Amino acid sequence: MVGLELGVDKTDIERLPLRLNEKFSPSTLQYTATVEASYSEFLYVTVRLSSNQGAALKINGSEAKPGEPCKVPLALGENRIAVDVMPTGGAATTYQVVVTRKDLSKEYWSEPIGKGMWRIQDFGGMIGNEDMYLIEGKDRAILFDTGMGRGDLAAYVHKLTKLPVDVAISHGNRDHFLQVDQFPNSTVYLSELDVTRLPPELVTPRYKWIKGGDIIDIGAGRKFEVIPVPGHSLGSVLYVDFKNKLAIPGDAVSSGSMVYMFAPTCAALDEYLAGLRKLEERLANLNGITLLVGHHYQERTPLQGPAGKQLITDMRIAAEKVLKGELEGKPARTGRGGRFTEFRQANVGLAGLWYNPRNLVTDPAALEFLKIQTGDGKKVMPRPVFSSMQTEYSASLATKTAKVEVPPTAYWPNHKGITINGKPVKSGSPLAIDLSGGVTKLEVAVTAESGSVRTYSVVFQKAN
Repeated sequence: MVGLELGVDKTDIERLPLRLNEKFSPSTLQYTATVEASYSEFLYVTVRLSSNQGAALKINGSEAKPGEPCKVPLALGENRIAVDVMPTGGAATTYQVVVTRKDLSKEYWSEPIGKGMWRIQDFGGMIGNEDMYLIEGKDRAILFDTGMGRGDLAAYVHKLTKLPVDVAISHGNRDHFLQVDQFPNSTVYLSELDVTRLPPELVTPRYKWIKGGDIIDIGAGRKFEVIPVPGHSLGSVLYVDFKNKLAIPGDAVSSGSMVYMFAPTCAALDEYLAGLRKLEERLANLNGITLLVGHHYQERTPLQGPAGKQLITDMRIAAEKVLKGELEGKPARTGRGGRFTEFRQANVGLAGLWYNPRNLVTDPAALEFLKIQTGDGKKVMPRPVFSSMQTEYSASLATKTAKVEVPPTAYWPNHKGITINGKPVKSGSPLAIDLSGGVTKLEVAVTAESGSVRTYSVVFQKAN
């Protein structure tokens, strides 16, 4: 045997390499590895033999083919895997691999990446985890994203810095915000376009809704400009430190392998392209930038200096080519809970664009965002997560709620008009809806320049 490779599936479309604790050598027969229990119910074992080695191969007693992944179930605790290599006319050699599958969700690890800067990972630092970034300023520090572990992240962060810590969320996907409630006294920066992705109980008066051009100044020469790139989510942003030539992009431009642009909650590809163009223009005067990405295990090359800018340029080129019909990605699909999504995988240079071929152009009568709040300013969260593709929603209201305010925003500035339950309203202007008369449904109709109409409906349900 000349190679032994292990892999686990984080999702049904993303297989991750699992490192052996010991360096592989044909003469070493015993190996160990540890994998996070949360997503690894199966392991894939790939055995590589030399080209002139004619041998039979068995993994846990079952025949296997050299160079092809063999699926092995993993139980919690220790899993012993026997790899038997049986050369023709020779004695068999047995390699043993002990893979421990355990709950690492309460563990964290970190590494310094500069003066007063750390990359933090949850899930014990195993490959495939979420990356957070802690950066110190003069009188306070800022934590970019909060991962999805279940340990005491706040205590871990305060072991690294003695400064007060604020939080900046790159976008509203659960693997980037789930531990934000551990920072109740911190200002939390988030695009309001992603608020519907968060559980209502996590949204507090400490949130500061950010928009393009906003500056977060933490002192010591560190200022982060907010640059929106709607796509992976409507509220995806990059936090860019121009002076130090670094940016925290979350998943907005990928982590160096692929960006997920195929979910029903993603923006249309033309909206993503518009954001990429604006980002590229804003970074034009920099000769390079370091991307502190959301999942750095996905980097195919370090995204530093010219490579950081090149990834963004390649992603813009990929989106342009797809929209012009010059590039069509390879068909693929992903499933969850028995429901499958068809998408395509396109690659240009450093960029991987995984897109939905049915969501290329924003509808001419689309809403950009659907914001609903009570008279006292409390947000009403429509479900499912808002996207311009999705037209039917429900929302839970407290029993005593008698009025809501809705400021609908049209995506296209040249639209003809908007009505809410038949009443005309200007894009971005709030209209008060009286619920005391038994109104249980909200209908927002947008008329495009061409005269086409798209109607978004919200059914209100009273909470117990």
